[in-house]
Amino acid sequence: VIIVGGGPAGCATALSIARRTPEGSVRILIIDDADPSAYKIGESLPAAARRSLSMLDPSLLPRLTEDTSRGLHDVCTGNASAWASADLHETYSLMNPYGAGWHLDRARFDDMLRQTCGSMLWRGKVVGVRRADRGGVEGSPVFGWDIDAKPAGTSSMKTFRTRWLVDATGRKASVAQKIGAKMRKHSDLLAFYVVFDRIDPDSDRADDNDTRTLIEAASSGWWYSARLPHGKRLVMYTTSPWDATARVARTAAGFLDMLQSDTVHISHSLCEMPLYEMSPGTKFTRCTTAASSILDPYASWEPQGKSGGGSGLEDDHQGRGWCAVGDAALAFDPLSSQGIITALNAGAFLGSVLACHLHPSTAESPHLEGSEAVREIQQAYERVREKYEEGRAYYYRIVR
Repeated sequence: VIIVGGGPAGCATALSIARRTPEGSVRILIIDDADPSAYKIGESLPAAARRSLSMLDPSLLPRLTEDTSRGLHDVCTGNASAWASADLHETYSLMNPYGAGWHLDRARFDDMLRQTCGSMLWRGKVVGVRRADRGGVEGSPVFGWDIDAKPAGTSSMKTFRTRWLVDATGRKASVAQKIGAKMRKHSDLLAFYVVFDRIDPDSDRADDNDTRTLIEAASSGWWYSARLPHGKRLVMYTTSPWDATARVARTAAGFLDMLQSDTVHISHSLCEMPLYEMSPGTKFTRCTTAASSILDPYASWEPQGKSGGGSGLEDDHQGRGWCAVGDAALAFDPLSSQGIITALNAGAFLGSVLACHLHPSTAESPHLEGSEAVREIQQAYERVREKYEEGRAYYYRIVR
């Protein structure tokens, strides 16, 4: 199996396959070109992820707990939202059987996952994907996928061949789109954000003790804020790209003006109690897509006879398959809070399906043929999509 993308979804897929198959029985390779030093939005991890992480690898939760105790991640003690009214509606971690969640140093968290994958990780950039019907190096499948990749820091090229290809490249779904899948947007949103810095963390100023996730609805969008580790606070505004406020939010000055006029609770720690400031010289906010999108199809299986080679008879046992996972398959509005934990759970599920397909059946794991594996994946993803769309429709319907 080759997995392109070493974020939470890709790493979870690899760890799930490895945990469910005997050592060495399935070769797994993650090709990843992420920059570990780059800031990445998507920092909220709910407490229920304790179970998800423990199922993937027993070392993950202790490492996350240790890093949090050292101040490398922040705790999240609850959620507060002014959505259907101007008043805050709060949920507390004390009422959660899993305890408190996290506001992560996302780059550090992702790097922890990649380190846990160990030798399965290969640093490089995929530059080409194509169907392979014959040839290949000794020991590789005759019928599969050829992946051309450049090792990190070099200009050389290396080609890998695999029967199963997993696209974990995020919202761009670059691998799936190279082989014919289409990304269909269901709602178009942009998220404008600023990461504020503590003015002087060593001064006698009052501290920012608000470790909740804060959400406030506005007339043309909604605001989000979370305290981050290392003396930072994230503030984000999400709206339609065609709304007039999108143009205003692109500039730092416009963003701050809107923050003061649109919000009460979020602006308090940034304006009435000036604990944070923008980096000197900031003129524009950062912007990223927050659109809901669905890959069509999510997965596919091509029996070996289908390409016209051999006898022409389709063999469901021998063939090549591909599937997407995480945002590459289903990308959701950030209001749904289905970010990292959904990626982890999707990877864990996909790994279990691929393990049943790639390894002989056992009493616990019956064997799945290629088309059966794809059907399992498609049905599960459709259930997730339907649940998301029901929730999204409800919350946008009740907004004040």
